[in-house]
Amino acid sequence: MIFLLTISAYLICLLFFSFDWLWLVILVLLIVRLIATKNKSWIIAGFIFSFFFAGAVVQWQSAWQKRSYRIETQVQQQHLLLQPDEYVVSGDLVKMTGRWLEHAEKVQCFYSLKSEAEQKKFTQIKETKVIIFDGTIQQASAPTNENQFDYRRYLQGKNISNVIMLTRWKAQNKVVDLDFVNVFLSWLHAVRKAFLEHLSKLPEPLAGYSQLLLLGYYNQDSSEQLEQISSLGLLYLFSLSGMHIFYITSFFRRVCMKLMITRETCDLFLLTALPLYVVLGGFSASLVRAVMMVCIIISARSFFGIKISGITAEGIVLILNLLYSPVLVFSLGAQLSYLLTFILMLNRKKSSLILGLKMTGYSLPLILWHTYQWNFLTLLLSIVIVPLFERIVIPAVVLGSFFFCLVPVAIPILQVFVDIFAFLAKLPTVITFGKPPLFFIVFWLAIQFMLEYSLHTRRLLGILVGSYVAAAAIIRFPLSPEVVYFDIGQGDCTLVRETFNRSVTLIDTGGKVSFSSERWRKRDAKTSGETIVANYLLSKGINYLDNLFLTHQDTDHVGNFPSISNILSVHRIFVPSGMEHLSSFNERLHLSKNTLHEVYPIDTKKVKKIAIFNLLHPFKAGKGKNEDSVTLFFTVKKLRFIVSGDLDKTGESEVLLHNPKLKADILKTGHHGSKTSTSKDYVQQLKPCVAIISAGRNNRYGHPNQETLTTLKDQQVPYLNTAESGMIKVIPLKGNFEIKTFAENETKKRSSTNEGQ
Repeated sequence: MIFLLTISAYLICLLFFSFDWLWLVILVLLIVRLIATKNKSWIIAGFIFSFFFAGAVVQWQSAWQKRSYRIETQVQQQHLLLQPDEYVVSGDLVKMTGRWLEHAEKVQCFYSLKSEAEQKKFTQIKETKVIIFDGTIQQASAPTNENQFDYRRYLQGKNISNVIMLTRWKAQNKVVDLDFVNVFLSWLHAVRKAFLEHLSKLPEPLAGYSQLLLLGYYNQDSSEQLEQISSLGLLYLFSLSGMHIFYITSFFRRVCMKLMITRETCDLFLLTALPLYVVLGGFSASLVRAVMMVCIIISARSFFGIKISGITAEGIVLILNLLYSPVLVFSLGAQLSYLLTFILMLNRKKSSLILGLKMTGYSLPLILWHTYQWNFLTLLLSIVIVPLFERIVIPAVVLGSFFFCLVPVAIPILQVFVDIFAFLAKLPTVITFGKPPLFFIVFWLAIQFMLEYSLHTRRLLGILVGSYVAAAAIIRFPLSPEVVYFDIGQGDCTLVRETFNRSVTLIDTGGKVSFSSERWRKRDAKTSGETIVANYLLSKGINYLDNLFLTHQDTDHVGNFPSISNILSVHRIFVPSGMEHLSSFNERLHLSKNTLHEVYPIDTKKVKKIAIFNLLHPFKAGKGKNEDSVTLFFTVKKLRFIVSGDLDKTGESEVLLHNPKLKADILKTGHHGSKTSTSKDYVQQLKPCVAIISAGRNNRYGHPNQETLTTLKDQQVPYLNTAESGMIKVIPLKGNFEIKTFAENETKKRSSTNEGQ
């Protein structure tokens, strides 16, 4: 019964926060299954539970929305309760999670440090502080590109509604006035901070592994190790990291037995100590799950004389956690943690081979849905590594962290695993699958469950393999071409994909302009080229670029080139003649995986056409400046496009002079809509149906300029701006085209007809 209630709770959350007819169909089937039991008690309990659970979800969402600031609002002289372990300093950026005292709510805060001395001042916070601050508050932005990480939903999972950008701060001098519970919690946070610092001083890899597995803290110094584990498809090992709770519990029980301590006293101590460890462990999802399961099992036996199975306890825990945060259903960590723990408990007596196969089978759909890639070594490693991880890695981490004398023993053991992971991660065994349609995810998980009990194993395995092949074909061979203008902030990046992915071309990469070269300001963060551009291509099953055009040298057009090339294989790079000699370009080339042999300088004297792209500019070699920008004209299914980087009006006039009959249906305005580009004559001759502007929100340059917008209006050319519409996707059709936008405040789908092409 608990299993049915858990599934119904999960489906209610999915339906409410991400409606899909598939979830509704499954919920209906679940209701039919419940009715088919003909057990009146079960049926009544099921409907009552579902009704009240749905009401609780609605209430949760309503409360979240009431707390949310939809419009950016200035706040002054406010107070933030900051725990010493709830902030991270990365270069000149501080990221804090604290309690906004005036509104009694948890908030996410960011602050740009002004000096290295201020950076040091923050890193020395080792006890609970009340910070008096000024700043701006608003709910986190929703993703504006397809398949982009949803930071708002991530914060929702932590019951955080708003983000505060601090402009000024100072620590309150007087002692924080807190009640006993908060004083005790503050002490625990201080202990966690001290323990984190202790673990950070241990030799690697023990430091990184212990901080993650014991305290749920992701050490930036160990990010490379985690990426290697993730690339091998073994990330779920850390989703199961709560398993060390069972080791600790078993060890403590044995000690109590040796010391003749009663079972009741032992249980009482565990019920007290384990919840405290949740605080020390940073409330990581896997740790919360493991501790709650142990506490429920112990409480049921000790206080009510009821023996509850691990599966029942996990169901109760999941329901309780969904009541606390319904959007937990979208977290990969939570999904793997609960699902794979369930599979482990269901297959306790299976061999390591069978267990490894099942763990891979269940985790693969979820990993593909979230990361789009799979390492085919995962299957073999799951069989070999899982038992070794349980019996060697976790004990080595626990013993090495608590017993200094055992550190020399733990280090070489863990280093062996690190070296193995590093070696295997370098092998070309990663398959870029892409993001499967939701139907396939549910179908694959359903087949896995059927394999648990069905006698027709071979037939089901055949269907499973066939469906994976079908899904891969659907993703990798699209029937329609597309031209995508990424919302890359203040920059330019355009993707051109032909039907069946016959060619994949990127025009510019975007990039963030840095106005400071001070070393202490350098942040450890991924670029938008990784999180937006490469992420989108991987989600479409693409791990390469046939062509990369870099229109000119500006960072907002080429800054992301190195980071993208380290994820995607770039076959050919085209730059305006002369740019290949620039030191700034060669520095970026050195940071990439490409060489100068793959770089092709182009101008209209050297080349007229590259694949489907007609080169209209530059006419001669230059220095990669705005006036040297590469201008491309191309046709996709009879729909005509033009992209011109930051080409100025003089350059546009030269292009028209050399191409007097030039027309375009989709115009990418030059220089982000600046008044230096998109002249009246240019627009008048091209006669575009739509203009696309790529500009950042609230950018310091005032793009797009009103003069450009007036020009478009006078020529009766409608326009879309990435700053307002998010990613803009143009899909050429027969005789017309479709435009899709992805910003929250925009219509999700726009259609336009293009007559007389």
